[in-house]
Amino acid sequence: MVWMVEKKVFYHIFDLGFESVTIPIRVKFEFEVRDRAFIPESLSFDHLFNKEALLKRFPNLKSARLEQIIFETVNRQLINYLLENGYISEKTCTDEIL
Repeated sequence: MVWMVEKKVFYHIFDLGFESVTIPIRVKFEFEVRDRAFIPESLSFDHLFNKEALLKRFPNLKSARLEQIIFETVNRQLINYLLENGYISEKTCTDEIL
């Protein structure tokens, strides 16, 4: 049993039609690897982005929707990370691991 702990910065490009904003998202995630196999239920993560600044700059943006968008981006990026590093395969991969 090995616990992997990683810190990464993922990016979400927020296209508002009239402007594109690149949002950096700091993510710390950890998961267990047992006998070279990823244990999906062990995955946990914390993410941080400047939500207040975005809501102030774009007052029509809904807080709940912004959180959902960021969560989806983190989920996609975590799947890509796990695929690229061989912890999961295309065959066993689902669209949502969290």
